Amino acid sequence: MAVKSKIETELSQDDLKDFRHLMATGRCSIDSLVEWLAKRDYEISRSSVGRYSKNFERVAARLRESRQITEAIATELGESAIQGKQGRLLVEMTRSMVFDLLMKLQDEEADLETKDVMMLGKGLADLGKALRNDQDFETRLREHIAAEERKRAADMVEKVAAKTAKGLSKEAVSAIKAEILGVSN
Repeated sequence: MAVKSKIETELSQDDLKDFRHLMATGRCSIDSLVEWLAKRDYEISRSSVGRYSKNFERVAARLRESRQITEAIATELGESAIQGKQGRLLVEMTRSMVFDLLMKLQDEEADLETKDVMMLGKGLADLGKALRNDQDFETRLREHIAAEERKRAADMVEKVAAKTAKGLSKEAVSAIKAEILGVSN
């Protein structure tokens, strides 16, 4: 396991957050980052800041790359597969998997082959289609149950109307069924 950088072990959480923000903007040189640390009473060498900066940029590049791959996969999945809670979860899961894969490849200093990305994309596209089919089935099932409930309620309206002393006219029963229950005769 890699030894943690002095920057990560010595800086307070707030200072570490600010330091990373300065690095992410790309407007600070290594020397200006060392000066920034010195103003906050941290004694961290220029080489340590340089190593941290290099690693930070490598991770940032991998993150940008994973976002691009995820966007390409999401495009391949299609709009219908990435809608809804499950679709957003799928896209986030894809982003996480791609990032983890890229970080592992970085540690092993290996390259990501196009066929690997294509295979990942195909697998996730199949998963997206399966999720979409599952969503469609659930929607159809809810619609079917709702239709049955409306029919049952309409039958109850007719029974109640028949039991009342004066009864309801056929027009009143039809209006209740159509307007309130959404059921036509």
